[in-house]
Amino acid sequence: MTIPATPGRHVYTQVTDVLRGRIAPLAPSRPGTADGPLRCALIVPHFAFGSGGHQVVFQLGHQLERLGHVVSYWVHDPFDERPDATGNQLRDAIVKAYAPISGPVFSGFEHWTGTDVALATGWQTVYPMMALEGCRARAYIVNDHEPEFYPTSLESIFAARTYELGLPCIVGGGPWLANQLRSRYGAPIAATFDYPVAPEFRWRDVPRRDDTLVVYGRNVTPRRAVGLALIALEELKARRPELRVVLFGDEGAAALNFEYEHHGAISAERLSHVYSEATVGIAFSLTHGSLVPHDMMSCGLPVLDLEGYGTAAEHADSGLIELAPLDPLAMADALERLLDDPQLRAARSQAGREYVGAHSWPASAARVEAGLRDILRAREPAPGA
Repeated sequence: MTIPATPGRHVYTQVTDVLRGRIAPLAPSRPGTADGPLRCALIVPHFAFGSGGHQVVFQLGHQLERLGHVVSYWVHDPFDERPDATGNQLRDAIVKAYAPISGPVFSGFEHWTGTDVALATGWQTVYPMMALEGCRARAYIVNDHEPEFYPTSLESIFAARTYELGLPCIVGGGPWLANQLRSRYGAPIAATFDYPVAPEFRWRDVPRRDDTLVVYGRNVTPRRAVGLALIALEELKARRPELRVVLFGDEGAAALNFEYEHHGAISAERLSHVYSEATVGIAFSLTHGSLVPHDMMSCGLPVLDLEGYGTAAEHADSGLIELAPLDPLAMADALERLLDDPQLRAARSQAGREYVGAHSWPASAARVEAGLRDILRAREPAPGA
């Protein structure tokens, strides 16, 4: 059977073009650009509800706007997941689900006219950014080690290659990810910033129970290792059948051999009440540290996470989070220690709220702003040149 030609290029042609060196030259930088209000273009992957990475990107964009910079948002959707979405519709979705941004939102690059600094915000967005004309500088906001989102594939290879293109990286979270980028890929680190929590995540004045485990059960995201948490809960429920278990994160309910409450894709407002009454929270990530443990801590909920990954790199010596090895029986033991020690839980609850309360989006955005100014300043001609 002969298949007729379909107009257009393969979706990864732009990727291979960039890897072959077809990169738009940077525009000349004017003296003083780095010291005034900046024009920033955030290039964003397609998004849906509940993405922690998009939460970070849009919150930073909103805060950069509040600092006086002009921020535009460019949604890159190469697989046409929302082919009919207009810029205004995308902007409404961002404001509703993530942050009250004020800058314009564009679907694709038809209206691109240049910028002081373009910022890729996911590996897919690096390649179109490298082809955009009129950029005085480029940077890369990195929120996870994205090659690990995939099995061995073109996607895992293309994601890793973005860290080798020499882009200055602005890295979120604790030290684990910045160290990975520096040591494995030689990527330059221009700035790092902390992950604050959304204002909806705060302690609510509800009675704290002593029998409730709440689990980030986003099984559609394999790096969350939900199956391991569920095996640990099977063991724990066999020891303590009276325990109440709450799962959230996936629309569909899993078939388990114990009874539990399913909250699906719950809003932050409602979830803060769940966190505020629960006894222990469970949130795993096999790559970079998740935002969820900090959300839990902000509501005074003691947290169990995994040793050896992003959250552990940030909190291994802090005593703020209970860390367990990658073994469900050890996890069940760690949960029992927390359940049996109300004084430890109370201390963790207080310390967690204080730790999270010390971080803010304005402070994180100020660190990003400083990194952007340094990147632009390095592009300015030397005096007398």
